[in-house]
Amino acid sequence: MVTARDPITVADVVLDAALAADADAVIIEPAVQAARYTIAVARHGEILAVSAIETQLAIHTIARLGYVCQVDPAATRPTTGRARIRSCDTQRDLVVTIAPGDQPRAELMFVSCGAKQARSEPVAGDRIGHYQVVRQLGAGGMGDVYEVEHVTLHRRAALKILQETVIARDAESLDRFRREAQATARIRSRYIVEVFDFGYLDDGRPYFVMELLGGTSLCDMLEDGPLPIERALELARQIAIGLVAAHQHGVIHADVTPSNILLEDDHVKVIDFGLARLRDQAMPDGLADQITGTPSYVSPEQLTGHAASEASDQYSLGCVLFEMLAGHPPFEGSTTTEICFGHVRSPAPRATSPYARVPAALAQVVARCLAKHPKGRYASMQELAEALETIEVVP
Repeated sequence: MVTARDPITVADVVLDAALAADADAVIIEPAVQAARYTIAVARHGEILAVSAIETQLAIHTIARLGYVCQVDPAATRPTTGRARIRSCDTQRDLVVTIAPGDQPRAELMFVSCGAKQARSEPVAGDRIGHYQVVRQLGAGGMGDVYEVEHVTLHRRAALKILQETVIARDAESLDRFRREAQATARIRSRYIVEVFDFGYLDDGRPYFVMELLGGTSLCDMLEDGPLPIERALELARQIAIGLVAAHQHGVIHADVTPSNILLEDDHVKVIDFGLARLRDQAMPDGLADQITGTPSYVSPEQLTGHAASEASDQYSLGCVLFEMLAGHPPFEGSTTTEICFGHVRSPAPRATSPYARVPAALAQVVARCLAKHPKGRYASMQELAEALETIEVVP
């Protein structure tokens, strides 16, 4: 534990310790389960040391580091500054990014003096931390994904790197990307993709490592049309169980869509927690600054500017289940605006299927998930999962 009481001293101790350990990153952030902060020192994605610090001292220490790197203290969005530092015979450039707020967060990167941090995309054979790149698998909304292999354990995995274009257009993307890794790593469920490593490239971009999945997305599967009722019900049960685990760990997905559900032999894996919110993080005052989520599956409360909640995940799952049964989302339109108006203003249609009449109990579950107000939905995802479990489909 850090014992110094002066933020200038704490900042100096942190920088000296990081340089002495040849660390490449330090993260100062609120602790998950206590009214304190943690200071984590890392090298090549491995945590070397973690210390606890009182909240107010941590906030003043972050301010001190911002002052050293000339970060604007009045900034309302994450801001980055740079300064040259020295400890004994070691000299490095310090790059500090501070996310402001009532509980500010700081990421410190240590790079070679004068380095321009040129960005280049990995190719087969490149080494990233403990992993060697095998091939690129694809690109998502925030990051590029590569198949990699652990150089010692020879275990294949998927490595996701935040895209340079995302960083350039969105100052908050670094924090959101880290939050995705943090949120997913908290969950232990066979229905949720596993994240087991985090680190930074030499150019400063963050990455995380997760289990390598095959199969296909539910979105691709639905291109062939709706699913039989019994199959749709079973997949919905698995998705709900995965989200129960997420909610139990304080993680709200906030973007449950067919694209974010992978299937391997009818086994579900919920992926892409890029919009996830940790329940123990402070809720924003009033309305959110921007609307997040995928239009065909986003809840009415998100569309009216409120933060996603556990009830929002229920609504999105209801939309996904409706589409698995009917072959299309509950609200459609020629424009995004029309779709959004449907979520907010139009009554939800009854769930139907071209295979047979949807059982009344299942139709009732879908209707309750699609209630306009969160209070009209289930009290919890656990209750929804239990409701799905009791439904029987008669051939």
